[in-house]
Formats: sequence, C-alpha cells, structure tokens
Amino acid sequence: MRRFVVTGDLHFKGVNPKARLDNYMEAIIAKLYEVFKIAKNTEADAIIIPGDLFDSPNMSWGTVAELSRILKSAPCLILVIPGNHDLYGGNPTSKTRTPYNLLATLQLVWDLTENHYLVTNHNGGVIVTGHSFTVDTDTEAGRDQFFPSSVTDLETREFTSIHVVHSMLLDRSPGFDIRHTLISQVKTTANVIISGHDHTGFGVVRRDDGVLFINPGALCRLSAHASEIERQVQVAVLTVNDDGQCSAELVPLLSAKPGDQVLSREHIEEAQARNEKLDEFLSLLASEGESKFLEVRDIVEDIAARENIPANVKTEALERLGRARERVAKSEVAV
Repeated sequence: MRRFVVTGDLHFKGVNPKARLDNYMEAIIAKLYEVFKIAKNTEADAIIIPGDLFDSPNMSWGTVAELSRILKSAPCLILVIPGNHDLYGGNPTSKTRTPYNLLATLQLVWDLTENHYLVTNHNGGVIVTGHSFTVDTDTEAGRDQFFPSSVTDLETREFTSIHVVHSMLLDRSPGFDIRHTLISQVKTTANVIISGHDHTGFGVVRRDDGVLFINPGALCRLSAHASEIERQVQVAVLTVNDDGQCSAELVPLLSAKPGDQVLSREHIEEAQARNEKLDEFLSLLASEGESKFLEVRDIVEDIAARENIPANVKTEALERLGRARERVAKSEVAV
C-alpha cells in the first residue's frame, strides 16, 4: 500500500495580500507544518504540490531562504511541477531562472517534469509523472498535457499511473468566460489526475471510467471572494492498494482559521465606493458644459469643493481628463 498527501497551490510569499487580516506567511507556514504532520502520521511516500510553489518568480532571497528552511524538515519527498506563478509569463523555458528551479536543484523538491517518481513492488508499483503549466494549458493545443510521459522500460509491468497537472480543471461549467477544462473532457491513460490552479478545488471526483481526479483546493487564501471566505482549507490523502485500486479522502487543516477571521472585503468595498464617487463626479463635470472645457481644472476644483469630493478622487479625475485630452489632441493631429 502506498500513500500520498495531495495539496493545492502554495503561493509562498513574504508580503501580505490586501485581503489578509493576519500574517500571511505565518499562516502558510503553519499549514505546511500540519501537512508534514499528516504525511508523517499516514506514513506517506511523498507530498504532492501541483504547481505555484511561489506566488511569483520574483521572490526576495529572504523569502526563498525561508521556504528552503521549512522544506528541509519535510518527513518525505515533495513532488512538484511548475505552475504559472512559478514561471515568467507561464513559459516553461524560463524555469532555469526561477526560485522554483533553485529548490529543485538543491533537491529540496522533486521536479516531476524532469524525472518521474517510482515506487515498486513484486507486481509493479506506482509511477508519478507531471506536466508543467504552459501557454497551451486548457486549450485544444494543450489537451495532451493530461497524458503521462511514457516510460518505455516499464511497459511490461503493471504500474498505477498518477499524473500531476496545473490546469483550470473543473467538475462543472464555471458559468462565466474563463479558460478551463472539464473533467468530462479529459482524455488520459493515467489512473489518477491531480490538478492545482483552481483555488476553490472540486475535492475528489471518480469518473464513470474509474479515473480519479483530485484537487482539494489551494493551501493559500489570497482574495476575499465569497468562495474563499467560505471554503475549508484541506488536503487529500491518496491511497494506492497493492492491487492498484486508488481512493482518496479529504482532511481539513486545523491550523487554517475560518475565512471570516483572516479575510477582509473592506478594500473591495472601498474601491467600489470610490469608483461610484468618481463616476458621479465625472457626470457632474460633464453637466457643466463643453463651453467651459478649457477651464477644466477650475471646474474640477469648484465641484470637488461643493460636493465634498475626496482629494484622491479629485486627483484621479484630473489625471483621467488629462489623458483624455491628450488622446483627443493626438487624434486631431493625425487627422
């Protein structure tokens, strides 16, 4: 029997996202240590992180050093693939210039896009492969990313295939325009598909043909979207029996505080109110008439004073109007 602890995206970073009320780095570190504890208690062969180890390829050395220090205490191997946030422009050829590649080179993580991971028994065993995020992910050109890379010297033996991707893999249509792939659309020879990228996750889904799909959701919570506030941060424990049968269960992380305690929508609401004020202000400005356009700064100052418009709204209005006048001037020259 083999076990793997499966997480979602990590997005390790040293700067707090706007939505966070607590210390983001401290929170993500606590979650990582709990993942290590689960891996140790379940005697897992490896921990699988399906991309976005870092929030950006432009990380400070201190942040990279901190994650390196933590990974040294992992109780087992950490199998990873590059996500879009680990690369420059989602380009896999940029990997050699990233903190992700540094961790792989130092052997703190195992890059599945460079070498498959294999555990064997007398019948065969388990093979874990992975595919990097690319610009073709979740497009017709990228459909082959769900097929494990072939390992020709193992074809005569029975191996359970686990394949890791960084795809916007969903169990249902999102209802809005976003690049994605539905579980029902995936063609693969793997027994298990593990995916990151979608932070909400779909948990564990077994398709009618027996293929198991896993995304427990991201370890991180970066935004104050309602789905992020409500969701349970969790991991999945994947078990592969000696006969090759696969199953997975979701395990909530006790270190992850409820979303309403660590996430705030205040900055979103402030931005909405600010935009509403700005729209109202520009409408008032327009009502003053085109004949006074040349005295636009005086008009802005006058309306701002009469309507008690915040200074930052007034400043942005002037900047927008300035850019608009510049565009008008350029178009007149072109004519």
